[in-house]
Amino acid sequence: MSPAPARGRAKSPARSPKRAASPARKTKARGKKAPFVLLDPKRMPFWLYAPNLLGYIRVATLVYAMREADRGSSVAGACLALSLAIDYLDGPCARHFDMCTQFGDILDHVCDHVTMLWLVHCTTNSEVDRAVNALHCGVALAYMAYTGHYFKHASTSNQVTAIVEANNYFNMPSILWNANTCVVPLVKMSYHAAFSIGLTASTPLLDIVNYLGLLVTAAYTAACVHGAMQQ
Repeated sequence: MSPAPARGRAKSPARSPKRAASPARKTKARGKKAPFVLLDPKRMPFWLYAPNLLGYIRVATLVYAMREADRGSSVAGACLALSLAIDYLDGPCARHFDMCTQFGDILDHVCDHVTMLWLVHCTTNSEVDRAVNALHCGVALAYMAYTGHYFKHASTSNQVTAIVEANNYFNMPSILWNANTCVVPLVKMSYHAAFSIGLTASTPLLDIVNYLGLLVTAAYTAACVHGAMQQ
């Protein structure tokens, strides 16, 4: 008699150990593509993050505008307008790609305040307007150098800062502040470039809006100084 066949499943030949899947294969298996390197915060140093590259463009446009022989030329106005337009892109870009950094926040607001001061300096015929905005810019830069963040990120606030910063600066006092520091100067620049009107020329309506905004600028500056002293 032949021996009875062995019970159970016959053993298969020894299998070679499984090879570890590469990161690329894992990504492909999950159906996701690795983000473009410039948009990947894990592979880029923070100073080369896309939002910070936009900030460097702002610096370049500001320097170019300052070097123009005619401070109100169409090229200078376009450079300053581009700087302000980029300001509406770098923040959402940083949040979307998870690239928010302290460096980027300070770079953004330094560009904001230097641009605003230059606009006022070039277009106002009021020494009070020029002095208040110079003080506002100086306070902003000193505040950021001392605290490492911008006004609205402060742990303490007061009634004035709360009003101006409400709804992410989309409110009437903030609009007047922006009119004084950006809108009125850009309107003057555009008329100067298009019709060769004096760069500091104005109208009664522009003056009213500008000086109402100047009051907000002065009040916000004083409130920020007070808030800094409370920290």
